Amino acid sequence: MSAEDQLARLREHAQSLEQSIENIDREINATIGHEGSARLIDYLRERHNVQLGYMYDLGKVERQIEDLENLVSEQREQPQEQRLAEKWQESHPAPQQDHLDWFKQSLAENPPQMHELEQAEQRMVQDMEREPTRDDHLDWFSERR
Repeated sequence: MSAEDQLARLREHAQSLEQSIENIDREINATIGHEGSARLIDYLRERHNVQLGYMYDLGKVERQIEDLENLVSEQREQPQEQRLAEKWQESHPAPQQDHLDWFKQSLAENPPQMHELEQAEQRMVQDMEREPTRDDHLDWFSERR
């Protein structure tokens, strides 16, 4: 069920609740002149409680309607916002920068030799196999006391 269908269904439900509230008002007004006082008070209390329940339900339904109306509105605006964003991106293309161009040029002019690569690999292996040392970054603190 789409959001618009759900919105239409909730609007119908809200209208039904409003009609029920109005019907109770009419019943109360009609009963006031025909019934005895004790029975009238009981009847009015019961109808008033039912009416309060309907009013509570109506408030919840109206909140759902408001949320769905906002959702539908956002869904309608989304294609336009997407077109505007694409239009802006077309008018402001991202610059094509190569921040490593100096490095590529240097490598092209002076490619590394095989023995240099082997030495670099050996240093990397040695660094990986080295025992970890405890870094005491607060060694200066004990001397200050």
